[in-house]
Amino acid sequence: MNLKNLESFIVLAEELHFGRAAQQCGISQPAMSRLLSDLEKQVGVKLLDRSSRDVSLTTGGQAFLDAARQATAQMDMGIRAARTSIVDGIDRLTVGMMLGAAQPYVGRLIRQFKELHPETRISLCYLDERSIGSALSSGEIDVAVAWEVSIPVGIKHRYLASIPLSVLVPAGHRLEKKESVGFEDLRGEPMIIPARDRQPIIYNVYRQYIAEFGFEPTIAIEVATHYDLFAMVAGKVGVGNAPVVEGICYPGVSILPQRPVLDLKYNLAWIDDSRSVQSLLTLF
Repeated sequence: MNLKNLESFIVLAEELHFGRAAQQCGISQPAMSRLLSDLEKQVGVKLLDRSSRDVSLTTGGQAFLDAARQATAQMDMGIRAARTSIVDGIDRLTVGMMLGAAQPYVGRLIRQFKELHPETRISLCYLDERSIGSALSSGEIDVAVAWEVSIPVGIKHRYLASIPLSVLVPAGHRLEKKESVGFEDLRGEPMIIPARDRQPIIYNVYRQYIAEFGFEPTIAIEVATHYDLFAMVAGKVGVGNAPVVEGICYPGVSILPQRPVLDLKYNLAWIDDSRSVQSLLTLF
């Protein structure tokens, strides 16, 4: 029994189709059948029930599938550890991204980290403001990229970058030709704003900022991500504001400078000074 056979069995157990599984594994269908027969002989139990119409896992096959997945995962970790000589002990890095944090500077930071630790598994996940502290303290994420004012008290953080707030209007909008747009220009416009239940701090700051110009926003819809905002503006649901670096574009959306300029500061936040976090901090 070797790793390749276990991996082939996992594919077969997930597909429950000999032809598709064989194609994925790069072998013939008869070879896949022989592989299963050999495994069943070695294990001593029937792993799959086969009929002219259906293929299904037996109880023993399900137990073997769980064990095979664990074995291949452990082997994968061992291979990556061997390749990196386990010098730094950095196996993974999970980065939590808050609204507005998906910017090129994060991509550059991840690229630099990957150059130092090519075998490290890096994943991104999106956070609400209320979950930053719990996600960090529970170990769900290693670091968060968050708007400076939304980082809870007591969490370590370091400045990453400042992104100017821009005004987003649908293509062909009356404001599209203006060199810059102030909040007073948005009076009466249906506005797309951050979702209050997911981003309460950003929501409140945004409302207060508009109030300084003497009007209440006409709210068209609340959104949770940058992608939602761009899609809604492109669909002419309303206008919005977002931190946008120069050169970013989206079909059907005109991105205009805001007046006066308001820079949003984004920080890297963390709790545990793990090796992965320490390495990341050396890059900026």
